[in-house]
Amino acid sequence: MAVEYSSTRSFTLTLAHRAVGDIRRGGFRQLRNYVDMCATLAKKPQQKDFFACAQAALQRTDSCYYSMIHNLLDSVDDDRICTVGVNLGFGGLIYGASKMKVQADADRTPFSWVQVAVCGDAALAELVPAAAQKGSYVWVLDATRGNPADAVSLALANPESVFGILAEPETLTNACLEALLPCMNIVVLPLLHTPELTPEACLAARALKKHRMMYMLTVLAGEDEIDSILQPDWVESIAQESLFCMLARHGDVTPEASQRLRSGIVAGRLETGLPVLMLDWEGDIRYLNRHISEYAVLGNHLPAGYTFPLNIDF
Repeated sequence: MAVEYSSTRSFTLTLAHRAVGDIRRGGFRQLRNYVDMCATLAKKPQQKDFFACAQAALQRTDSCYYSMIHNLLDSVDDDRICTVGVNLGFGGLIYGASKMKVQADADRTPFSWVQVAVCGDAALAELVPAAAQKGSYVWVLDATRGNPADAVSLALANPESVFGILAEPETLTNACLEALLPCMNIVVLPLLHTPELTPEACLAARALKKHRMMYMLTVLAGEDEIDSILQPDWVESIAQESLFCMLARHGDVTPEASQRLRSGIVAGRLETGLPVLMLDWEGDIRYLNRHISEYAVLGNHLPAGYTFPLNIDF
């Protein structure tokens, strides 16, 4: 599988770079053309669903995604956009998940297209390539108790995988970012333990933007904070610092409040002019797993008794 994926990924990466160049020159009509072409070529149900969603998002000429993509191209290196996009979208969600689903349907065993682990864990040197052999290329690593730069050697050794690095904003110093800079397959996830946009988070976001790196503010919300983070003023404040925001829930959030948050996030993706793309840590993974296979689960490589900062009990 690894050789087949590598050759297909290489072609897809070339196509992604060409698409970025064409979009820069020809505007967003070219973007729609590429999505339409991929939808036509898609063969498997997961692939068809993926590109159908993309087509729906781009149907309206006043869609917020056009300005968001324009800002992304202006603020992030092309190599990072293409590498993260291909490793996550093609490798993780289209190629890898489809391959693992075939095996899971045959032997009825769970599989994971996304894994969580501790940044700097020496076992990852073997775990990551072993997961890739099976078709799993997406990792979220907790660096909140250590140095985010500990992910560098792992990311460089596994260029076909993609790594989200969850980090405390104050640890994202210039020295740390300089160390992470050569890694095109990393998305930095500055963590806010409450919806308050702290000075440290703002400084980290601006430093990441200065280095033209891919990042996403990651925000934990409690029961009493769910409704406030759906308000336009809060969304606008986040948009000043990041194009993307991933929301997660503290353990005290009730199912009712959780569903309100989920509904607000989904509705926000369809609204015209929303200045930031909101993702739902629990809800989106659960949704994708459900649509990929009844055997798809979140992969967990955490030590016994280790508490991951984001809820993984879903």
